[in-house]
Amino acid sequence: MKKLSAQENRINELQNQLVYYKEITETVREPFIILDSELHVITVNQAFYKKFKVRKKDTYGRLIYELGDNQWDAPELRELLENILPRHRVLTNYEVTLDFPDLGRKTMLLNARQVDSKQLILLAIEDVTEQSLLKADTDLSTANLIMQRDRLQALNDAKDEFITLASHQLRTPATIVKQYIGMLNDEYAGKITKDQKKMLDIAYSSNERQLMIIEDLLRVARVDAGKVYLEKSSCDVGREVAAVINEQAILFKGRGQLVVLNQPARRVYAHVDQKLMHMVLENLLDNAGKYSRSGKQITVDVRQNETYAIVSFTDTGVGMRKQDIEKLFKKFSRIENPLSVEVGGSGLGLYWAKKILDLHNGTIGVTSKLNVGSTFTVTTPIAINSAPIKVESSVV
Repeated sequence: MKKLSAQENRINELQNQLVYYKEITETVREPFIILDSELHVITVNQAFYKKFKVRKKDTYGRLIYELGDNQWDAPELRELLENILPRHRVLTNYEVTLDFPDLGRKTMLLNARQVDSKQLILLAIEDVTEQSLLKADTDLSTANLIMQRDRLQALNDAKDEFITLASHQLRTPATIVKQYIGMLNDEYAGKITKDQKKMLDIAYSSNERQLMIIEDLLRVARVDAGKVYLEKSSCDVGREVAAVINEQAILFKGRGQLVVLNQPARRVYAHVDQKLMHMVLENLLDNAGKYSRSGKQITVDVRQNETYAIVSFTDTGVGMRKQDIEKLFKKFSRIENPLSVEVGGSGLGLYWAKKILDLHNGTIGVTSKLNVGSTFTVTTPIAINSAPIKVESSVV
């Protein structure tokens, strides 16, 4: 009698638990099944009926593998319910893919749990077909993009290698040509006429431009290949700018242009690669002069804020339109203006300058107005090293 009473109590307890679980399942929006230990369906919620389009009478008491047209009889589901779940009792996000006659192929995430001493199995089903298809499409697109990127990178590497090789090969004969033209000009091979000298001067000038373009190509190839390494130190920016101005003094004098340098009350020190920064400043000052007509003024201002050393080059030259400014720092880009044909150039100088400033965690910006002039401003991180000096302006 005691055994019978215990069994009845256990049955009542299970029935009460079953009612409790049924009430919970009906609040769940995803399909939900409760199975007994033999994998027969005890109950399912309304979401299950709606999702899989089955009837109540064809569901209750049936072995889960027999539901519908046996579409639940799949090896991965058997593996889950018969082998994996009994060992672990709880299983999270187990993915299965089943084919349903009316619904098609569905990918589902199953979350299962054994309760009441393994007498009941709670099985929640989440349809992730769309997410799975989207992920597959995304993975395919990503793979294609990676493949295209790798191809483009290979082409770009090949292009950079070609430019470097071609530039090296061109530099040697161009340098030899320069030397021989210079020797002819100096009359090492005998006296030359005025007409001959004029032609040699033109050839020498053209050869110089060729060598400058070759050097630009080599510099850009190195910076694009990541082969530019900075040797930073504390640099007196005002002194560096003054040195650049003095180096180009003859050019400005020849054009009748005036260069004014405004120094700050305290020395400005930047933490930079001095050699490379010198070349950047050279490029910007040279551009200010080349794109300004004879007799115009170029103003260079040196200052700093709490973070950056700042140098601005302001000219009263040809300027540019707003829509052309974004093209400035692109490779081989040149802006059409009345002086662009006259001054020549490779369209690489500003591209290279920006790359060097990027390596310094600096910036380069420009404001400009057509036929009024332009201001190019560069910034580089300051160095903790300053000393007071007298305010002064220099004029070249």
